[in-house]
Amino acid sequence: MSELFARGGEWKQTFPDWTEEELRGMQENGGELPVHLRREKDGGPPDEKPPTPPPQTVTSDMEDLTPEQRLAYLRERGVVIETHEDRANKAKQAVAAVPLRKGHEFCYLKIPHDSREPVARLHSNVADGDALLHVLKPVFADTAVLDKKTVERETAERLSQMMAQQPLQAPSLETMQKLGNEGGAEAYPLARGDAENGYRAVSLYIDEIGTLRARPRNARAEKLCAAAGLTGLSIHGDAYVGRLQIGPQGQRNVDFYDSELEEDAEWLQMARRTHMAEAAAIHDKGPAKGSGANYEWSQTDDEVEVIVSVEVDKDEKRALKTRVKVDYGAGETLKVLVDGAPIVLVHPLFAPVDTTGCSWTVDGKDKLVVTMEKRDERMWHTLHLHQG
Repeated sequence: MSELFARGGEWKQTFPDWTEEELRGMQENGGELPVHLRREKDGGPPDEKPPTPPPQTVTSDMEDLTPEQRLAYLRERGVVIETHEDRANKAKQAVAAVPLRKGHEFCYLKIPHDSREPVARLHSNVADGDALLHVLKPVFADTAVLDKKTVERETAERLSQMMAQQPLQAPSLETMQKLGNEGGAEAYPLARGDAENGYRAVSLYIDEIGTLRARPRNARAEKLCAAAGLTGLSIHGDAYVGRLQIGPQGQRNVDFYDSELEEDAEWLQMARRTHMAEAAAIHDKGPAKGSGANYEWSQTDDEVEVIVSVEVDKDEKRALKTRVKVDYGAGETLKVLVDGAPIVLVHPLFAPVDTTGCSWTVDGKDKLVVTMEKRDERMWHTLHLHQG
């Protein structure tokens, strides 16, 4: 090292911009700069590397090839290309690679209300009876406060669909709130177990009070119901699909797979035939209608019509139209006044109406026809929402 610095003093004067490594290399190499340093000093690369080939592109001799031939040509030359079919095959292989279940488990499906989320395959342990009613109960638990009018409206609809020897009393808001806090799963039958399907029932499991919570509609679940022959259903929130095997010893959950959601699935075809036959056999009573002290009401899917009877005063010279006033409030009331006195007062209505789409006309000398546009297209079961 001392010799290096002794002679390096001379070299440093001659080569002032050289580094200590370069000066040491000259001493060790007999006064010449080593090759690897000389190349770097001269601007060349310290290590020679083979040139990188240019990326493969479509050349003029490929212009006459078909898409399939062009794809093969590029792949033969190491170009990585993934087609739509390749991605679809990968997705199928990924699903197939997921283990269906363990020996003591069964498969069921989750259909999220958000159509951007994929249908999910889930597993649970087999138990006596329908295990999903217990598995999904805590899933649907929610402590959010329920709307009083919504509870009254939906429970009134449920009661109107039930047949009983004695009048039924609607559950209170407190009862429904407690049920919501604890959670509850309702198994809606899509296909009942019978001899034709080997006594294998399929149900849609939904939040027992999902409608009361005003959860978003589940379009995919509603489409599945329609494919089973159950049209006009409103499914709110996430839904689950499972199958039960019914036998002499009771019932137990068995597998239900993704492929069985297709409209041409055998179980759906049988369910659709069954429900269509039942619908044809049931006499259509038509939508609900009724009457009050001095009015009659009827409805269509999107409108309610109320025909009001007005007493005729022989001494009255003014036209009925000039004596009438109709008030809809904020869309929850129907109030008809003649000469300032109310002759019809319904509050609250079963469901809100769109006040901009409401109107009334005079029919003859003693009839008033009120037409109200429903805010939501649904059947009303009464005109007046009876509150407890």
